[in-house]
Amino acid sequence: MANQVEKVNGIEIGKIEKINGLTDAEIEKINGLEFTGSTDPQYVTFATQDTGGTAIDGGTGFNTDRSEGTSLAFDPDTSQVIVAFSDKANSTVPTIRIGTVSGTTITFGDKIVVSSNTNGTTSTGCHYDTLTDRLIVVYRSNYSPYWTDAGIFAKAFELNSSRGVDTAGSVATVFNSSSGNEVSRGNLSEIQDHDGVVDVLYEDKSDGDDNYIKTVRVTNASTCALTVGSAAEFDTDASNYYGIAYSPDVDRNVVIYNSGNDIKAKAIEHLSGNAAPGSASTYNLSNSYLDASNPHGGSTMIYDTEHNKFHFLFRYNGSSGNNAVNDNLYIGNLTCGGAGNNVITFGNTGNPSTTMNNTEEIDDLKYGYHQGSNYAGGGLIYSHQRQRIIMHGNSSNAEANGTKKFHVIDYNGSAYTKSSSPIDINTQNGAPWDTGSIRTDNTSGTLGNVNLISFFLYGGSNDGKTFIAGIDAGDSAIS
Repeated sequence: MANQVEKVNGIEIGKIEKINGLTDAEIEKINGLEFTGSTDPQYVTFATQDTGGTAIDGGTGFNTDRSEGTSLAFDPDTSQVIVAFSDKANSTVPTIRIGTVSGTTITFGDKIVVSSNTNGTTSTGCHYDTLTDRLIVVYRSNYSPYWTDAGIFAKAFELNSSRGVDTAGSVATVFNSSSGNEVSRGNLSEIQDHDGVVDVLYEDKSDGDDNYIKTVRVTNASTCALTVGSAAEFDTDASNYYGIAYSPDVDRNVVIYNSGNDIKAKAIEHLSGNAAPGSASTYNLSNSYLDASNPHGGSTMIYDTEHNKFHFLFRYNGSSGNNAVNDNLYIGNLTCGGAGNNVITFGNTGNPSTTMNNTEEIDDLKYGYHQGSNYAGGGLIYSHQRQRIIMHGNSSNAEANGTKKFHVIDYNGSAYTKSSSPIDINTQNGAPWDTGSIRTDNTSGTLGNVNLISFFLYGGSNDGKTFIAGIDAGDSAIS
């Protein structure tokens, strides 16, 4: 959205409610120019309740104990939201809750345990496969000899329309080793909508901390049976800083990752059900890292359906120059296409000491893993309805407090426009961790213009409270 229309027949856009019976949210262009509406970016609060109408956690959240690794999905067949999380109130086992949205109220069913044999869960990936109409939940427990079962696993469910499940499949092992594993928590997995394949990323500590990708797919919808593909190595770097996002335009997932002090990316094709990474392309800005979203942020990369581009969030760790500042966050972009849709092309950044092209700098929400393992991080969300990027992060470099905020960012195909100051999400005491969001185009639209997010608070007087909230990126001119 490029904010090109300011007036119609001499009347300011902000004073017009409808044109030919259509609201601003329904109009995309006037005489070929993109339409600027009147809705400002805003944070939307949701009350949560159980099926009896009783508020959950005083109407401010859906869990009072720490819910690490939250992720969200949406079932368009039953119009239900699914949230997956690690439930500290129940030995940190992977858990889901299914809810329906009415206005700004979410009504949840009971907690549904994904696996009682896997405690120590730290990450989840919640995906709805519209090909088989089944929910696929990926979850991870890091290795410890004291836990019943450790590794990366997946399970499929058939949902009913009453906030519950009719069929639960067997647990499928994605990866398990006594040497352990590691993942980039907010970037554990992504589904390819067209064929229902979930790609799962992980670091194999039994193989020199190399990074791998495996596929998971439903092969029997009646029994919710899953099949796991063979492992494919996509890099040897031990940092496990990576992200993944899906393009419906080329029907590919793209993996972005750190290799040394370079950022690289590969397209993922599926051959006989197995992941097949393409050739690596390298970003031309060294000393850049994807640690802003790891370990307690959100997605480090999203896909922009308006411009057919992937946008990614990185931290510059080089010498400060006129247009690049050490330790600040930046947004860059890449495209995937050509030669069987496997060629990655990064946007040209230029010389950081003189010119920075195809990037946007964020200097007020810049805390992440490099500060320490318990610091809240940042992440990206794409608003398909508003055709804007949402960047969220934390305002404080303290472990147990701060304010979660977000920027809205327009991209016109060549340049970014960022809001001048971020908007508050959470002002309660405690650091916001592990932001999940509904990522796919066809599902996010069912909630109107609001992007649902989830997170929990670490430390402080509100330690452990878990929230589902919303962000409307707005359609008014960014200021």
